[in-house]
Amino acid sequence: MITNMKYQIIIGFFLAISTMSFPAFSQSAGGDSLTVDDAVRRVLSTNPSIEQAAHMVDASKARVDVSKSPFYPDAGVSLSYARLGPAQAFSFPGFGSIILYPLNNYDEHVGASATIFDFDRRQRTVDAALAQVQNAQDRLNLTRQGLAYQTIQTFYTILFLRQSIQVQDDEISTLNEHLAMTRKRVESGSATDFDALTTEVRVAAAQNQRIGLVNSLSTNEIALRKLLGAHGESPLKLVGQFAETPIAFKLDSLENAGLHDRIEMKAADDQIAAAQAQYRVASAIDNPSLNVSLVYGFKNGFEPNIYAWRGNFAAAVQVQMPLSGVVPFFGGYRSSKMEEEATATMKGADSYRTQVSLQIAADVQKAVTDLRTSLDRLQTADITVQQAESAVSMAKGRYAAGTVTNLDLLDAETALAQAKLMRLESLYRYVIGRYELEQAIGAKTW
Repeated sequence: MITNMKYQIIIGFFLAISTMSFPAFSQSAGGDSLTVDDAVRRVLSTNPSIEQAAHMVDASKARVDVSKSPFYPDAGVSLSYARLGPAQAFSFPGFGSIILYPLNNYDEHVGASATIFDFDRRQRTVDAALAQVQNAQDRLNLTRQGLAYQTIQTFYTILFLRQSIQVQDDEISTLNEHLAMTRKRVESGSATDFDALTTEVRVAAAQNQRIGLVNSLSTNEIALRKLLGAHGESPLKLVGQFAETPIAFKLDSLENAGLHDRIEMKAADDQIAAAQAQYRVASAIDNPSLNVSLVYGFKNGFEPNIYAWRGNFAAAVQVQMPLSGVVPFFGGYRSSKMEEEATATMKGADSYRTQVSLQIAADVQKAVTDLRTSLDRLQTADITVQQAESAVSMAKGRYAAGTVTNLDLLDAETALAQAKLMRLESLYRYVIGRYELEQAIGAKTW
């Protein structure tokens, strides 16, 4: 097994080769050049999914403000008119008839009430709303992370396909040159029609493979335009290279980083906190409360002149003690059922956290394994390309001397093209694997 130090040396060696062999690639189409960082920033600033998640955060913050409303006094103005009849009256000798109340009764007043104390029932509701804000923020960050990785993967896939098409074009050009030479040999009688036909088949196969690459390129360019919010067939001028900084494969430290920094783990912890806050809300439903109220206004009906409007007030102190806190039957067992629901939610959130931690460990292990495999393939691919180039050089010389057949030369040239594609794919897999590892350990790529 190759040690960590050896892997770091290998990484530096092959990255140097990759930088020389595959320089920065760009398409000379119109428009501004886009690096992978530029593409990620543009996607995260314009993508509708980000806006949707951000609006959900704003909505959850508004619900926090709503939950704080019970801390403020409740006030209102009341105007009323009532006509009562028949008029109640009695008479005394010498005083005439005495009316007890007016037929037309008017009342206008301003009233206010407030809860002074409720054993944290209101505050627990606010805490539960705040927990939902954090959950919404976690969803926003997860959306950003997913879009960032999707953009990075699509970006480098486009670069890979463009360079693969270039390699394929070089192979087709070489095969066409070989076909022209073979046809001349057929005319001179030094080769057969079978040799020409064999070469034509190889050209057709290479062209067919190119068609598949072009189709994949178009599909990925459409996907990147969608992420960027670009319209139609706007040109994509991408600038990038297949090279990354070496990393140390310390599995334990990488797993610990993932458990500490992954958004999914934080989201799992926030789900547990939200469930705990909901449990505290449920346990406070039956708490008593102390309320005060004050009303002041003007009305008629007061002696000695029942028709005159007079100022009046009413002040009250009220203590509410729900009997459901003592006898759950009177509340329909609401608080206990809500506590059961919150408890089950907490257990589910805790199980989800365990699942997330196991998934993070698996993601890190897979990413490290893939990177090590990419490095092994890079080493093999570089040797294979050198061998294939030597084989083509020898085959051309022997073919010119007539010691090998046309098929032997075609096999050598095809093997060289495939070796170049294998090296390019290994570099591509390494870059994607590096970003997969960053995602697995929770490194911020946006």
